[in-house]
Formats: sequence, C-alpha cells, structure tokens
Amino acid sequence: MPIACASLARNISKAARTFPLATTAAATMAHTPVLKCDTAGLVISPSAAGKGHALQTPTLSMPPALQASLDVAAAHLKAGRTVAFPTETVYGLGAHSLDPSAVAKVYAIKRRPSDNPLIIHVSSLDMLSRLLPPTYALSELYLALIDAFWPGPLTLLFPSPTPPPPPAPQTNAIRMPAHPLARALIAVADIPVSAPSANSSGRPSPTQASHVAHDLDGADGLGCILDGGACGVGVESTVVDGLAWVTGGGGSVNVLRPGGLGVEEIARVVAEVDAKHGGSTQVLLHGKPWAPGGQSATKAAVKPKNDAPPSTPGMKYRHYSPRVPVHLLLPSNTFPAPPIQASVTSPVEVVRRLAAMTGKPCPKLGFLHFENSPLSRALVDVEGVQLVPLSLGPDATSAAQRLFGGMLALEADGTTTGVDAILIEGCSDDGLGLAVMERVGKAVGGGGVSGNLGNGQVSTPSEEGRYWVKV
Repeated sequence: MPIACASLARNISKAARTFPLATTAAATMAHTPVLKCDTAGLVISPSAAGKGHALQTPTLSMPPALQASLDVAAAHLKAGRTVAFPTETVYGLGAHSLDPSAVAKVYAIKRRPSDNPLIIHVSSLDMLSRLLPPTYALSELYLALIDAFWPGPLTLLFPSPTPPPPPAPQTNAIRMPAHPLARALIAVADIPVSAPSANSSGRPSPTQASHVAHDLDGADGLGCILDGGACGVGVESTVVDGLAWVTGGGGSVNVLRPGGLGVEEIARVVAEVDAKHGGSTQVLLHGKPWAPGGQSATKAAVKPKNDAPPSTPGMKYRHYSPRVPVHLLLPSNTFPAPPIQASVTSPVEVVRRLAAMTGKPCPKLGFLHFENSPLSRALVDVEGVQLVPLSLGPDATSAAQRLFGGMLALEADGTTTGVDAILIEGCSDDGLGLAVMERVGKAVGGGGVSGNLGNGQVSTPSEEGRYWVKV
C-alpha cells in the first residue's frame, strides 16, 4: 500500500538526522549538473477516447534531446536522489514520494523542519488513484475543481491510505503541475514526486534555475537541476481542503494557503456546484469565514491552533526571508486607515527612519514597487539614501511573478552590490494580491533566516515591520 507525503512524517524525522545539515556548495567540490531543457516539441495529449477523464492517462511525445535529459532526471529520482525542476509556480526540489529515505534528503538539503509537510505532484489521475484509499471516490466538488484548475496551481487535500497516529495529519496534499516539463518528468519517471520549493528553508522561493543553482549547487543528494526557464505564476500553489464539503450544502471548503489561484476562483466553482443542488457551502480562509474584499492584507497568516502539526506547507514556519531586513509600506490609496497608530506617515520621512535603522551614513535601500504608483512617484529621490527601485509590474499578477526574484536580486547574497534593506509596496487582497501579501508578510523582518526553522522561527502575526504611508 502506498506511503504518501504527510504519512511519511513519522519516518522523516529519524531519517533526516542521517544527513548533514551543511549541504551547500561549500561542503563539496562537485557541482550539480544543470540540464537546459527546451520544451518546444513536447506534446502532452489527453487520454484517448473511451479512457475516461482527459487527465486519466495522458500520453507524451517529445524530441530526443529532451527525452535524454528527462531520462537522466528520472533515473536520479528512481535511485533515491533529488531533482530540481520548474513548475508554473516556483522551482521544486523533488523526490520519490514513496521512498522515505529519498524524501528525507529533501528535508536535509533544505534544512527543513521535519513537521513541515510536502506536496505530492502527479502527472495523471491514474497516478493520483494510486495514492488514495481503495474505497475513496472523488467528490463532485473535487471533480469540478480538477476540471477547472488541473493541471495548475491548485493543491487539494486527500485522505491518506496509511495515516500516522494522530495528531499527525491524516491527509496528503496533492497537485498536478501545469508546467509541461514538470508533468513530463513525473510521467517519464512514472512515480509521484514530493517537492517543496528548491531553496534553503526560510529563503525566497526560486523562480529561475539560476536561483536554485546559487542556493543549492553541490548539495549532497541533488542529482541535477532541470532548467525550463522562468516560472509563469511565481508564487506557490493555493492549497484547499474540501474534505468537509457536503453535497447539497452545509459543509465547508477551507483555503489553507492562498497562492497562484485566487480564493475568488475557488469560491466561484464552489458556488457553481452548490447551484446544482440548491445548497450553500461556507468558504473559509485559514479556517475563518471568507468574503471578497473582507480580508486584512496587513497581518501575517496565523499558525495552526494549539501548535497542531500543519497539514500543508506555509501554515507554521517563517518563509521567504532575504538576508537583509524587509519592510512593508502600506500606501493610503490602497489602505485608507493605518493598521496601527503612526507618528510618521510621510513616505520620505518613513524611508529616512528606515534608513537610520541600518546604522549606515548613506544606506542602500531596495524598493519593490508597482509601476507608476503614487508611492513610487513620491520616492523618486530621498536625500541621504541610495534608493534602488525595482518594478513589480502593474498589478498583483505581475507582482507574483517578480516578487521572489526581486528580493533575491536586491539582496545579492550580502555582497557589496546588495542593498542594506528592502522596502516593498503593499497591494490589495484581490485575486493574487492575497498570495503576494501573505508572502511579503512572512518576509517582513528578513535579516538572515535560513534553515533550521524549528529553532523558534515560527511564523506569528505581528504589525512589526509594517508602515502606513500617506500618499
């Protein structure tokens, strides 16, 4: 019987201790091979007529050069090593989901807390069925969500066929990635692949192969890096627990982690399914009732109640932290009222105060901003400060694509070309804005969080590092 993602938790803690924590390039002279993969000519065809759902057993065809690269990567996965590969969200560090020692390598390479679960990636519904209890049937809601958003940035919680003893999670988080290279790799290997982001825990997620190589090159157990270009979405998948949904209404659907799919889109499909039965399902965000425009983008997501083991990534630990401090600026055109009493609200004065906190006479401050926004126009020049502006684009969709890469570019790994602190302009919670703001909220603080996050670096709500500015 399969042993899947969250069910591996009882094995991972022990196995992970068998791998050294220092797994960066400095620990070894060997470099990790980077295989450039051109997906032109890669065709993923729906299941043949009469074979059920279009995603049941898709077929592949590809050029020989790509086939050779995928054969190498698949061999690494089958041999218990890890492979970094692109998805439409971020680059993932993948391992054979049913091999506990392989999954333990992911935890060791990332220095990831052993109770922070992984998401399983599949290439077909046939592969999904291998990870489910024999008597489990997909609900009407899950079928509708799969029809609407798979392959894509949506992760669903499913019951585990071999759950560990409570209070450990009794579910597995599973998705089908949309990036053709990711789907092809999983299909060629013919195994489910557990993959968090391909970076040291706590760091900004990688959206390019170069980000992975810079962080993890030479890591013990990393077989190769597949370079499939930049990721299109740029933030991790949306995670949904729909196991409490009830046909005809009365149940709930809980968005555990906002991501590359807006909560509004989930709610739309839920409403469409409800309409068929005249029912009403409650849509929750982090376990609390959700309504369009009703969330606060100024607070970090809460951790699980009673310190329960998280059922999905992103619920407990700090993430996305550059090696320099990060500050969030909340412009009054988007946030009409300050979340806290502010004594200084002028954009220039706020920036000067943040510059003074660096302790340097003329500090260099990175500024991730929206194109032609009132705040960016107000901060064209600040005396005594070296501002390094970097555009997030015109909206939340472009901000999601550019956020992690922008933070990595500005910090420049702490070199003399890097900045002393990073300022990020906030946006509304609409659409992908919620995912962007949650990532920014967890990045606030920054200053070197990397690995060993079980050591007190748990994500907790705080107003610290957030500054309301009048524009």
